[in-house]
Amino acid sequence: LASLGQLTAGVAHEINNPINFVASNVKPLQRDIEEMVQILDGLRDLQPDDPDLVPALERLHKLREELACDFLVDEVRQLLTGIDEGATRTIEIVKGLRTFSRADEDDLKVVDIHEALDSTLLLLRNQYKDHVEIVREYHADPELKCYPGQLNQVFMNLLSNAVQAIEGDGIVTLVTRNDGDSLAIHVRDTGCGIAEKHRAHLFEPFFTTKEVGDGTGLGLSICYGIVQRHGGMIDFETEVGKGTEFILRLPRKAPSDNPHAIR
Repeated sequence: LASLGQLTAGVAHEINNPINFVASNVKPLQRDIEEMVQILDGLRDLQPDDPDLVPALERLHKLREELACDFLVDEVRQLLTGIDEGATRTIEIVKGLRTFSRADEDDLKVVDIHEALDSTLLLLRNQYKDHVEIVREYHADPELKCYPGQLNQVFMNLLSNAVQAIEGDGIVTLVTRNDGDSLAIHVRDTGCGIAEKHRAHLFEPFFTTKEVGDGTGLGLSICYGIVQRHGGMIDFETEVGKGTEFILRLPRKAPSDNPHAIR
């Protein structure tokens, strides 16, 4: 629930930015169009046999100069480009949310793991965009038969922890590679690392190194259970002051066909 609340706040902030950008462009666009309509109305009223055609054209030419028509055209194009970018950004966020929050998490399904990682990053963007660089090194065949909703929970927890471990500027690197009959996923950060006294307890329920109220201690325990359900393994390497790397190994064989998977 804590992760869901954090996710919801982040998505609300992320989707608010492009929507505000669209909204802020609408009024100046309306103003520009109304001014351009004045010229179009003047042109519409012109008749070839009008004896006052020359004075009318002169008035239109003067109006065109007063309204800086060339500038208006450029501004309208810029405003439309901004609206298009805001709409596209909103569509990407909604698509990422739909990919992440799969309703079929209890059903086995072939998914693109790279797409799942990217959608999770998209939803977390508000947490890292100002200080953490994301490096993607995708080398694996991304298709995997799995419980997608549950794996997305794993990615959310690992990526969120990686970002939170970094104070100031840092890097989170995602690596995927083929590892025999498994797909390996590495989540590496340049954060604070994990103290030796905490390492043996990392996957225990309710164990957390965060301040009271900042963490439930269930995230990595849930990750461990989900990976086990897939018949996979989760491990980590860490060095205090230099960072941590979590490694997931997920078998290509579907959990329902895997004798080592927990049902």
